[in-house]
Order: sequence, then structure tokens, then C-alpha cells
Amino acid sequence: MTATPTATAAEIKISFSGDEARKAACALELQGSESRSRTIHFWDSPRKGGDGVSLPFLDRGVILRLRMDDEADGSKRETDMTVKLRPCPPLPGDWQTNLKDEDDDWEFTIEEDRTGPAFTPVLSASLQAERKVEAKHVEAALRPERGALDHFLAKPHRHLLEDAVGLKKGDLMDLRALGPVYAVKWKQEWDTLPRPVAIEEWTIRGLRFLEVSVRASTADAAEVEKQLQQTLRRRKVELPQSGETKTRAVMSALAHDLPL
Repeated sequence: MTATPTATAAEIKISFSGDEARKAACALELQGSESRSRTIHFWDSPRKGGDGVSLPFLDRGVILRLRMDDEADGSKRETDMTVKLRPCPPLPGDWQTNLKDEDDDWEFTIEEDRTGPAFTPVLSASLQAERKVEAKHVEAALRPERGALDHFLAKPHRHLLEDAVGLKKGDLMDLRALGPVYAVKWKQEWDTLPRPVAIEEWTIRGLRFLEVSVRASTADAAEVEKQLQQTLRRRKVELPQSGETKTRAVMSALAHDLPL
């Protein structure tokens, strides 16, 4: 029996784009502070139409994301693959709670995404798995040809896709790699917030995004939203007027550049 799961945790986000992102990065004095650099790729099946490029997987709430640390080359790079469902559909009983398998290095979490300024809760489910993939398979997966995700998707990824949204292996053969996105992430302790603050910058050709986020329980989320906004103002950060999601904006830009 399927049911909509209940989240007990929330991720509070404020996203900046373009010149707003540049100004926010300067105000937060990120240059020179300790950071982690990663390269990100997404997959979808872009289609060109009268209204531009559509992203069928993203439009049905399915995000396929690969992240690779930049500190090492080839198979030595820390790599993780995530299947995210946002908004999360009703799920079968086995997927209605957080799960973790330390032996196989994967974790399934259910939480609310709350992006300012509206902070409207959107239920999200994600399964992240550490992957050890040979360099030749990484290269094959990132070519412009369709398919090639076999070495990145773990069995739990496939089970989740089939159980939650009815996607089987054959439905993933028309995927195209979208990337790279260059990401830098900082984690900081701010006295005015109860948990560490994550700051992540994404850049691709002509686009720049900065996201400031902090996690909280759903019970405390409304208060943490206020605290985050107040703290940013005290740090001379001008809050954005809209809450554009960086994932859709970046994937759309990358898909537009593909030969379709």
C-alpha cells in the first residue's frame, strides 16, 4: 500500500543567482576560507519543442545527479550518485521511512525542502550511494550518447525508481548527461544558528548560483527560517526577491546547449 511519507527534518534554503550571487559571496567573504570542490552532472531526456527544451524526468519530479570530488583523478575520486524525488510521490511501505545501509554505503532520507522567500514546504526523498567506478566507465557515462548509467546506479536506486515512479531499466536508456557544473561548498558555524550552515556555489557557462542552507527539525523550521534571514541581513547580504531553484535553471541551460 502506498502513502505519502511524513518528514521530521527540513532543509532551509536561500538561493541567489547572477549578480545577487556575486554580491552575496563578497558579503560572506568566502574567498580564502576552507572549501570542498566538486563536479556535478545530471541526466535527463531533453526534448525540443515550440516552448523550448523540456526535461521529462525533472518534470515528473525525478532528479539523477552524480557528484565527484575534484581532489583526485579517475577511480580515486570520491563519487556519489543520488536519485531524488521532488516533490515526493506516495511511496510503498518499504520506502516510507529513512533507511541506511553502512555496508553498501547508501542512505535514503525523507525531508522537506523550504526555499525562501516563501519557504513553502516541498516533500523530497533522496537515495544517495557512494560509488567506486573505474575511470573508463566515468568517461563513457559522460559522453553525449544516450544511456550509460549502468555503472552508477546501485540496486537500491533501481528499486526506488521502479517502486516509486514505475521506471525500469529500459526507461533509462534514452538519458543524456548534462554537465559539468562546477561546485564549491563551504560549511561554517554561525553563532546565531543552531546547526552548521552550508554554502554552495554552482557555476556553468554564463550562470552563477549561490545557496545558503541549514537543516532543522520540521517543528523548528519556521523559527530557523527567520534566524537565517536575520543573520544574512546582519552580514550585509541583500536577500533575493525570488526563490529560483538552481537545479532546474542549470539543467535547462545545459540541455539547451545539447545537439538534440
